[in-house]
Amino acid sequence: MIPTFYRCLLVLASFWALQARPVPTLPAGQAKPLRRTFFAGEESHYRVRLLVRREQEGPETVKTGAVTSVETVQHWAESRLSWIVSERVLSVGPDGAARIREQLKGFAPPLQSHRAEAGEAQSARLAASLADMVSEWAHGRTLEFHAGINGSASGISAEGVPQLEESAPPLLTLWLNHALRPQATLPEHPVRPGDSWQEPRRLQVAGWMGVHAGETDEWQEAPPGDRGAIRLHVVQEISGRVLANPAGASRSQDKDEDQRETHPPTGSKMESFRAESLSTIALDDGHVIAASRSARKETVQELPLVEGMAQPQHSRATLSVQVEIEPCVEGKCEAGGNR
Repeated sequence: MIPTFYRCLLVLASFWALQARPVPTLPAGQAKPLRRTFFAGEESHYRVRLLVRREQEGPETVKTGAVTSVETVQHWAESRLSWIVSERVLSVGPDGAARIREQLKGFAPPLQSHRAEAGEAQSARLAASLADMVSEWAHGRTLEFHAGINGSASGISAEGVPQLEESAPPLLTLWLNHALRPQATLPEHPVRPGDSWQEPRRLQVAGWMGVHAGETDEWQEAPPGDRGAIRLHVVQEISGRVLANPAGASRSQDKDEDQRETHPPTGSKMESFRAESLSTIALDDGHVIAASRSARKETVQELPLVEGMAQPQHSRATLSVQVEIEPCVEGKCEAGGNR
């Protein structure tokens, strides 16, 4: 039996791979798909900035003087971290794919913040948890992985990403392990600024039912300062209902679209994942010049109905990340860099 982590990895691997699904052959003379060109010994350097934010929202008993009431309260905390990435192409195979060595170094001290108001003990606990997670990961390391001519990266170890303490399935963690790399999967769709296309996805996620997934891609004009470049905008979405009894997942996942429940049952838990990436890519060799990426995973749980209330209330938990990848000018990166 395949462990849950690797089942999720296979799910997302198939999701990313579908970015490169073939399109009908176009007449000669029209634009062609962009491909990555590697050269052995080639080096590149980037500054990467990461923001991790955790939010919790739900009803809580609040006492003001002699009056006790139930109010919706939000707690939040976030952590910022930056470091330098140095990539070197170790070798290039006959098919043009490359073996890449990546060094993470120059970590700036993490910056923490949280909702600091009277009685905000929960936000402080969230901040402490994030601080421990980020600090544990923020030290130099070397990774090696494979990159294909379509820009896709594979073979990245779990050490390439902070452990986000995410509930299963770890969709956000797996996405982030790729999003932190200055790489981008290049679609088969020819490079024509302004072209966009949508792809519905049929996925199975362990422990979910009624899964809906989709992806939207678009080629955009690069900013005026980036000559000889193109932008690739990608939005990915996955959502579904978390099964109370995961053992029934295989039976539920076999349902067709028209058999899925229109209204979730009482006490249901819904999860959604949304990721967005905007990568500026060089037209000459397909390398990533810069990128801005973000993703969030949200869980909404229906709570038991409280006496005196007409409708059940809900709790909401959100884990989100933002990634900025910037090139180092003339091989030199600024000191520090958290902001």
